[in-house]
Amino acid sequence: MLKKFSYMLIGSLLLMIVLAGCSKNDVSGGTATSKGNGETVKLQLGHALSEGTPAADMIEDMAKAVAEKTDGRVEIDVFPNSQLGSEKEMLEQVQMGTMESSAIMIGTMQALDKRMAIEDLPYMWKDIEHARNAYKGEFGDHLAAIMHEQGMKKIGYLEWGFRHVTNNIKPIVTPEDMKGLKIRVAESKLRIDAFEQVGALPTVMAFSEVYGALQQGALDAQENPLANIEAPKFDEVQKYLSLTGHFYNTIMMVVANDVWDKISAEDQEIILAEADRISEKVKTLNDEKEAGYIEELANRGMTINNDVDLAAFREKMLPVYDKWEKEVFGEELMNIYREASGW
Repeated sequence: MLKKFSYMLIGSLLLMIVLAGCSKNDVSGGTATSKGNGETVKLQLGHALSEGTPAADMIEDMAKAVAEKTDGRVEIDVFPNSQLGSEKEMLEQVQMGTMESSAIMIGTMQALDKRMAIEDLPYMWKDIEHARNAYKGEFGDHLAAIMHEQGMKKIGYLEWGFRHVTNNIKPIVTPEDMKGLKIRVAESKLRIDAFEQVGALPTVMAFSEVYGALQQGALDAQENPLANIEAPKFDEVQKYLSLTGHFYNTIMMVVANDVWDKISAEDQEIILAEADRISEKVKTLNDEKEAGYIEELANRGMTINNDVDLAAFREKMLPVYDKWEKEVFGEELMNIYREASGW
């Protein structure tokens, strides 16, 4: 009888230990968070966007709103302007688990999967509405699925916008005007291929180094959306702005999959709703501010050129489509793109 009681006591003690261990695992692994025990999940979110641009400002707005609406259960600490490294470096940090979240240009994500370079196809979209709708539809879902395979949950897209060329030599009207132009590009083989199609001399360089290179004459030109031409004051080192609109860029906001799983379903919904809110707000701000950017740059002394032969540029750059479909993107992804492109 005594032996039977001893076995029962030992069994009870073992059960208590197991239950205690499970409770501890819940806290560290996220299950307890989903039950609302008050655990705080902190997200360090890095990006390379210039402060004062709509996308950068709205990321800050989202961080504040998420903290308020989750009663502090989710805290997002934002580090703008490449404080935590280049886009590629931040992407690798998220993948390795040393940073929880980031907002990265989709084209940069080709460092993890070459198919993400598709954003760098020149003149992809017939107009801005087709571009915006594509990211809200199957095209955007497909890119998100690719990054999920790389360990990242897409929480939202932010429009960065159409990119335009600035330079110190002359207005860019036809593709021939790009011949021999030393132009800075981000680290993307497709962008290099596209500019080489028009005879330019693309140079890969970190964004933080561009102003100095232009000032010193090491570069003739650079290309960026209007917001990222006005905010860094490229007008101080560039004379001509030509509205080429050659690439359309979008930022993907991501959270590491294992970190996302630690957040309760309720708080996940709050984050996704806030990401959707600022996504739409950024588009509105971009539309509202576009004319203002141009006017401001003109007032600062830049010569604005809106007389660009866009059809000639697109035709000249089209050969990269076939090459990259065969070598990188594949028929499935390209068909999804073509369906949404409007062309």
